[in-house]
Amino acid sequence: MAHVLLLHSALGLRPGVHTFADRLRERGHEVVVPDYYEGHVFDEEAPGIAHRDAHPEYFESVRELAATLPPETVLAGFSLGAWFAQRLAARRPRARAAILLHSVAAPRHEWSGVPVQVHRHEDDPWISPADLPSLGAAVEASSAPFEDHVTPGRGHLFTDPELPGYDEAVTSATIERIDVFLR
Repeated sequence: MAHVLLLHSALGLRPGVHTFADRLRERGHEVVVPDYYEGHVFDEEAPGIAHRDAHPEYFESVRELAATLPPETVLAGFSLGAWFAQRLAARRPRARAAILLHSVAAPRHEWSGVPVQVHRHEDDPWISPADLPSLGAAVEASSAPFEDHVTPGRGHLFTDPELPGYDEAVTSATIERIDVFLR
């Protein structure tokens, strides 16, 4: 089983993040779910992003936490949390994997060799279409596996049961794919 650092989105540490973590725990994984927003939770993206923008120190607190975890920890996150996980994985070559839910960014440097699994909508307003093939090419050039799991349609956070875009079937498939990827 894997040790997983699961990072929340710009909406904060919502109950849906805990639910997702519990579903991974049911599969035998050890999951750490930090609240780097210090209790702030939002129902809409704009105030959550404004909160993030007002606190650039959040990434540093996540980096410090990650440094205390085993080097082979899986770095995973939702949207903003996926962006943080990808940044950490780019400089942590012993990480077991990067699981990017609802977010992908073009790599800033040569990829570290960490395997990557992406879960996203076909049309996600927060993902630049050019970023996905750029990351995929960098990951594969490092000889690491790259998986891109696409949900048809337009949307963003389909794994949070309290949000309008939630899809239980896709979330269950996502949990299954993550579990298989980590075994």
